[in-house]
Amino acid sequence: MDNFETIDIVVLAGPVALAFGNWALSLFLARKSANYFAVDLKQLWADSLPFLRAQWPIVTIAMIAAGWTQLQPTAELAGKPEHALQEFLSIFGSSGILWILNLFYVSYLAAPKYPGRVATIGAWSLVMYIIADMAIVVFGALGILLFVAPGLIILARSCLFLPIYAIHGHKPLIAIRQSWALTKGNYWLVSRYIGLPTLAIVASYGYPDLATNFMAADTRDSIKNCLPLDIVVTASAQVLSLVIGGLLYKLYERLADNGEAKIVSSTQGK
Repeated sequence: MDNFETIDIVVLAGPVALAFGNWALSLFLARKSANYFAVDLKQLWADSLPFLRAQWPIVTIAMIAAGWTQLQPTAELAGKPEHALQEFLSIFGSSGILWILNLFYVSYLAAPKYPGRVATIGAWSLVMYIIADMAIVVFGALGILLFVAPGLIILARSCLFLPIYAIHGHKPLIAIRQSWALTKGNYWLVSRYIGLPTLAIVASYGYPDLATNFMAADTRDSIKNCLPLDIVVTASAQVLSLVIGGLLYKLYERLADNGEAKIVSSTQGK
């Protein structure tokens, strides 16, 4: 293994180690707060059944397409004009598909309380959602690279952007502000709630990249028989992405209800 391969492995393993450390720390620092993760995860399956029954062909096709784009060897395609379209799809295809799927999924989950939200999703609202979510991820990643803690804070405080954007009129700046307001003082609670699925999805995305993009050609040839495993791990990452979207909606409901309860309590106290 040369120095470049070692650096690549460290780059991929770093986010996994950081996600694990943050989650492990949250288990200790948020231990006094109620933990609804297991209850919400169980309820999420029941709440998701109507969406899966109605949209399973679209979900299946979207996940196959997202998995295919993620498994493309982008390192080999780079700099080759004849593969420009394939390179673009491999870089942005998986994320773009999952962005769209997550927005529809969360809108369906919210339909009993917020009817008609799915019908309001249009091309412009999708574009604005993708741009805003990319900005959150970029600023969070830069914060992690430069100082670690600010990046984690940005990602945790902005994590409710998806459900708020889906529910309250597709207004990105308002959604970000409301996410920061609801998560104020709840960093470790949020980290504990979404820490385990986040750790799982970071690991799931890291493994295919390591296997298909960053290993030397001779090493890659020797593990071609692991392609079925790559497919399984990649598919798991797609499912985890939806699970996290659903859990964020559940978390939004809990934090919003707690915020309303505090307002009512303070009003009655006066």
